[in-house]
Amino acid sequence: MATTETRQFAREQTGALLRSLDVEIGHAVQSCTPDAVHDVRVAIRRFGQSIAVFKPCFPGKDVRKIRRRLKDVMKTAGHVRDCDVALKLLAKSRLPNGAIPAKVRARRKDAARVLVGELKSWTDRQMSIKWRAALEAAIAKNGGDFGTASVDANAGRILRRMTKDFFQSGNDAAGAKATPQDLHKFRIVAKKFRYSLELFAPVYGAVLESRLARMKEAQSLLGDVNDCETVGDLVAELGGGGGLVARLKKRQRKKTGEFRQFWRADFQGGEHLQSWEDALRSHPMRKPAARAGSLSSRKTATSKA
Repeated sequence: MATTETRQFAREQTGALLRSLDVEIGHAVQSCTPDAVHDVRVAIRRFGQSIAVFKPCFPGKDVRKIRRRLKDVMKTAGHVRDCDVALKLLAKSRLPNGAIPAKVRARRKDAARVLVGELKSWTDRQMSIKWRAALEAAIAKNGGDFGTASVDANAGRILRRMTKDFFQSGNDAAGAKATPQDLHKFRIVAKKFRYSLELFAPVYGAVLESRLARMKEAQSLLGDVNDCETVGDLVAELGGGGGLVARLKKRQRKKTGEFRQFWRADFQGGEHLQSWEDALRSHPMRKPAARAGSLSSRKTATSKA
């Protein structure tokens, strides 16, 4: 099969991910449920990572404005998401929590109102159309050698570099002296790596499937650790009892231990890194660009994105 230029692959992937973001924003405007907010955040991350990965094709102030806008919406959606996670964990707690759930629900209501206002402004101003035009204008005149090179060549180079960073950061995060903040930093590294792997899945095909599944397990544990930290801070801010905060800390330590055990078994050690590098160095599948973006329509409700 004929190879695909990176510029064309980037155009189709970012276009598909922008359409997905537009759909998820529309859902959240109509009904700002926990799942809808989660899906908006995942769509933002995926779209934003596609722009970052193909950065040589998307320079310029217009694209920088897009990334800043995404960051703003992500922050607003994060306030709602924190409340949703808090309510979920509080419901699981066997300790009395008094007025805390009511306070969290009130905060969630206010945060959701702000978020829906932002998202409605986004749709009313037809930002997806404007962003698509800005991205198209950028990619039409940029990219250089990176843009004209085959996507399989660039995919291997980009992913091998990210693999080394992922394993190094993971080894540090799984260390006995790692703090919750260290694990959170690694969680961000893992997300960017995973979304990049999914971005290039049409190039590699089934080679990445089992590896992505293991990454999702690691991310789920990291998400549990981070949720305990976030909810603990929120509960303390709202005047929650020390017993509840202590219960969250205990759960956090348990989940941290589970992550370390999982990392040692599935990722730690030179043989695991070598296996990943060999897989990404192997000749990727050469598929037409028309198949690009097919992964962007998949839901990730089962993963802590």
